[in-house]
Amino acid sequence: MTRATLISTLARVFCGAVFLIHGTPKIFNLEGTATFFAENFGMPGWLVVPIAVLEFFGGILLIAGFVTRILAGLFMVEMAGAALFVHRAAGWDVFEGGYEYNIALILLLLAVLLIGPGPLSVDRAVGWGRARDGREAEPIETDPELEREGFEP
Repeated sequence: MTRATLISTLARVFCGAVFLIHGTPKIFNLEGTATFFAENFGMPGWLVVPIAVLEFFGGILLIAGFVTRILAGLFMVEMAGAALFVHRAAGWDVFEGGYEYNIALILLLLAVLLIGPGPLSVDRAVGWGRARDGREAEPIETDPELEREGFEP
């Protein structure tokens, strides 16, 4: 496992756990969550269903590394929406209810989207984490100076 795939694997599992944890109370209390969304953010109540399903079931699938790139993209869209429509008015600071955490998750998910699910994933086990022709993805080339110092991508 290269450093890049290790980072991608850790980011994938971390983000999956975050979404599963945040999706669990939503999916088990759809009515209460819909009321909360409507009263606090002016969002239509029906929107809680796709958000809860994505966070709960998508979180589980992301941890397992199944349909990883699709889920990473969907979660990035969700976090962009949360940053714009829920957290933007509070500013940057996460401790003030801002969008800082949304941006951090988007960047972690971008790594997962670009690098892939990593070797410890269902996608890799079924061959979806490979290059289009079935070969292993080519390793990232590094500067020869860095290689002499023991750096691996």
